Amino acid sequence: MRARVLTAAVGIPIFLGAAAAGGVWWFLLVCFLIIVGLFEWQRLVRACFDLSLPLDALFGGGLLVALAAYNAARADAAPGLELAAALFATAVYAVAREALSPRRRPFLAAGAVVLGVTYVAGLLAHLVLLRGSGGDGLMRTLVAVFGTWATDMAAFFVGRALGGRKLVPALSPNKTVSGAVGGWVAGFVGVLLTAVFAASMPLGRALVLGATVPVAAQLGDLLESSFKREAGVKDSGRLLPGHGGVLDRFDSLMLVAPAVYYLTLRP
Repeated sequence: MRARVLTAAVGIPIFLGAAAAGGVWWFLLVCFLIIVGLFEWQRLVRACFDLSLPLDALFGGGLLVALAAYNAARADAAPGLELAAALFATAVYAVAREALSPRRRPFLAAGAVVLGVTYVAGLLAHLVLLRGSGGDGLMRTLVAVFGTWATDMAAFFVGRALGGRKLVPALSPNKTVSGAVGGWVAGFVGVLLTAVFAASMPLGRALVLGATVPVAAQLGDLLESSFKREAGVKDSGRLLPGHGGVLDRFDSLMLVAPAVYYLTLRP
């Protein structure tokens, strides 16, 4: 717990400061998270299949996706064709690269590259899209961030305090139904208050976001747990003491950011 608190005390001001600055600073922070997250993805794939992915395809594809999101955010437009082209180029290059390598495992290696770029870079790039969405991009980003934090913290503390029936023991043996309910309630309240009073959203939209964000946050957590379970590892990385890696810390936000972005795409 002490390591968690110290890491948060350092990381939260950096994260929120970059979000407030926006523009290239936010883009660079998200790119950093994508690169580290892809390193962690490579680790998970190696643990599962004893396979090292082609890093040029993995990181090149991830940065292409991030750049497509940045260009779309600057134009205040949906990513569309540029993002699709980045994923298509990644897939074609990864297949060709692996087909020509001595080990020739194009199905497995190229598939893992494309899935990693889509999961890690594609989801995290929505933070760039969300921050650049109109004049209230910062407030929409804070709705996603604070809703995710409220859900995660409440699920952790309520689950530890009340215990009870396990939520999905096959994926995450420590998560409980009581924690999931507590996380949803806290996330709903946090999103509702932030959306109405900070982002000045209509009550109807705030209620939809309040109901959706905690669900997306907990599904994102379980999704990453399923990858770690298959790989047989406890944490995806060790960058953040007390939290694990980037995928461990941002797994919930990785699904929340697209949910908030698409639900608030138009005023």
